[in-house]
Amino acid sequence: MSKSDIEKEKLKWLSIVERAFGNCVEIIHLNGAPIGFMQYAPAKYFPRVKDYVSGPPSADAVFIACFYIINKEQRRKGYGTSMLQKLLKEISEKGFKAVETFARLDSENNPSGPLSFYLKYGFEVLRQRDYFPLVRLKL
Repeated sequence: MSKSDIEKEKLKWLSIVERAFGNCVEIIHLNGAPIGFMQYAPAKYFPRVKDYVSGPPSADAVFIACFYIINKEQRRKGYGTSMLQKLLKEISEKGFKAVETFARLDSENNPSGPLSFYLKYGFEVLRQRDYFPLVRLKL
C-alpha cells in the first residue's frame, strides 16, 4: 500500500470515528512545532487491539492507542501529564467511566507510553501476559 493510500485510509478512519465518537486525536505543540501526539477512542475502532495477548480492552472504556512525546528532550517536563489530564476531562464529560491502554514494561519508546507513566496517575494493571500489560483507570 502506498503512502498516499495509507493517508487516505487514515483520513477515512478519522472521519468515521469523529462522527461516531467525536474528537479522537490530540497534538501538543511547543513554539509552533508538534512535540506530542495522542490518539484515542473506544477499542472497537482499533482492530489491531485483538493482537495483544494481555487484551482485549474493555468495551466500557476509551482506549489510548497512541500517547507519545516525540523528542526525548521534551519528556518528563509535564507535557504528557497535560495531555492525559485533558483527555480524562474530555472523556469524563462524554460519560465514559474508564480509560485503558497497553503500556510497555521495559521502554518508554512505545506508541502508548511506558507502564511507569500510567501507574503514576493511578492506572491499575488488569492483565499482564507479556511486556504490554493492559492498564485501566476508573474515572
